[in-house]
Amino acid sequence: MNKRFAYAGEELKAMLPYLLIFNAAAVAVSVLIGAVYGFNWRVYTGLAAGNALMSANFLLIGLTADKVVKSKDFRRGRNLAGMSYGLRYAGMFAILAGLLTIGAVDPFAAVIPLFYPKIYYTFFYIKLRSREEEQNNDADFT
Repeated sequence: MNKRFAYAGEELKAMLPYLLIFNAAAVAVSVLIGAVYGFNWRVYTGLAAGNALMSANFLLIGLTADKVVKSKDFRRGRNLAGMSYGLRYAGMFAILAGLLTIGAVDPFAAVIPLFYPKIYYTFFYIKLRSREEEQNNDADFT
């Protein structure tokens, strides 16, 4: 992997088991809904497109964070972060709009994977905090 994406790539690799669980749950729900209301192939292409966008977005965030941290000038770093934010979301919107225009994806299914990192970090933070509290409680009794 490119050295510029090393940290984000390592983080994405650590998240991979959880991302697979999230995707399995999304596919299972879509299969159940499909069994009742009829299958729609756009749901699965939407999930695939959403996963690709989520991964690209995550790697670009990591690249931007690396550049901002290495920036010596605060204003330049802040401007770089803001510009990256705008360009990333404009790019995602353009790609999703294009896929929706040609009817290749289901919009709801394409957006779901974009929330996976937030879900992961929410649970990771809760797990980390509970582990820290457990260690603090153990230290209080010794």
